[in-house]
Amino acid sequence: MKKPYMGKILMVDLSGGTIDEETPSDQVYEQYLSGVGLGACILYNRVPAGAEPLGPDNMLGFCSGVLTGTGSLFSGRWTLVGKSPLTGGWGDANCGGTFAPAIKRCGYDAIFFRGLSSEPVYLYIKNGRATLEDAGDLWGRDAVETEELLRERHGRKAAVAVIGPAGEKMSLIAGVCNDGGRIAARSGLGAVMGSKKLKAVVLDGVQRIGAHDPEEMKRLSRQCIKWVNFPLPLMSAGVFARVGSFLRVTPVVFPQDGLLYRSILKKWGTGGMNQASIEMGDAPVKNWDGSNRGFPPAKSKAISPATVKDRQIVRYHCYSCPLGCGGVCVSRGKYQRTHKPEYETVVALSALCMNEDLDSIFYLNELLNRAGMDSISAGSTVAFAIECYEKGILTGEDTDGLELRWGNTEAIVALIRKMIQREGIGDLLADGTRVAAGKIGNCPCTTVVVIPASMLITAWNRRRAGIPSAPTCTTRCSSSGSG
Repeated sequence: MKKPYMGKILMVDLSGGTIDEETPSDQVYEQYLSGVGLGACILYNRVPAGAEPLGPDNMLGFCSGVLTGTGSLFSGRWTLVGKSPLTGGWGDANCGGTFAPAIKRCGYDAIFFRGLSSEPVYLYIKNGRATLEDAGDLWGRDAVETEELLRERHGRKAAVAVIGPAGEKMSLIAGVCNDGGRIAARSGLGAVMGSKKLKAVVLDGVQRIGAHDPEEMKRLSRQCIKWVNFPLPLMSAGVFARVGSFLRVTPVVFPQDGLLYRSILKKWGTGGMNQASIEMGDAPVKNWDGSNRGFPPAKSKAISPATVKDRQIVRYHCYSCPLGCGGVCVSRGKYQRTHKPEYETVVALSALCMNEDLDSIFYLNELLNRAGMDSISAGSTVAFAIECYEKGILTGEDTDGLELRWGNTEAIVALIRKMIQREGIGDLLADGTRVAAGKIGNCPCTTVVVIPASMLITAWNRRRAGIPSAPTCTTRCSSSGSG
């Protein structure tokens, strides 16, 4: 097999405790490349029709990319694949950090799990040897704590992907975490991992990853770096917010790539869109029933790019990414430090729920990352619950006494805690709005729930997106995303 492929995949049977290597044909690589393509090939051919997503026949795949480790820029993401318990169809999520190259350094293009373990376990790979280890002492711990313990046990260079309490409790909005709380959040695949009692995957390999033409790869990467570093003047948060106001009254679709978007990411991260997207009418407000008038600049300034950046104390880069859009922010309360929340997280926990308390957003971001729960779905589910409460569909008795009102920060925080632990009203909501609406029974879903393809949608107004919005209405994985 030619570089940059490793030429092997690992198959782990959790029911039987067996681990086998397989060598896909050259034709498979030529047709499907790797990453999500290789994952789709394996699942299509090996997961039987009608397989239960949380049953032994479903598979869960951790897939690296064809360019990962070759020196190519922007190639450090890995993809999680499986049959989604949310949609009953294809499920995928992807994530940054440092986990993607670790898969290939262990000698594999992907690692797949099937079957169900009877006890909590984790996979450990080092020096070409893969073993299943007891995870009984790790079960019940949050994702960040578990990752830290596993690195103490196996070395600081180990890359770790792990589920938190949400995955263990098989919440259908659970994801898989790595690098201190980054999360492959969408499609409910953390629940699949939890159903298999697979707590973590720990990788510590040293195999070299090459490119087919290393010199040409270096040349192209240098060319890309020049584009990334090309300066764009007048990039201030205030100017950008006013651009959002202008775009609200024009038919222009905001470009999410190219020079402008690159500059936004480099300076503020995805949070560079926090305020502008609300101003241009692109972000959801009040469970998609409101508009920018309901969350005006006087409120949205609390989550502006400049406000968030003022709290940032560390900037970091994911593997092979020159933008460095990641950050660590100072928080108040139980968690003193948290990942800088991404745009989707900020909007889902602010405008969508009419919450303008930035400290609560920082806190919930860290809480959800540690729990391994999708912040997009969590915020959307809270907004759904608030609207149900406002319309009398849920009562104070149903909500364990929580007064679910728009912008009630204390109630929002308390509700998400309950969702993570599946306590009381939290158990009703822990699987997202589609499941909750079905359990409530008398819920007028057409006026309260926004769930195309059974998965809560990301925080972009499809009515502004034109052709790119088509998958929202036509596919079963329309809202897959990343962390």
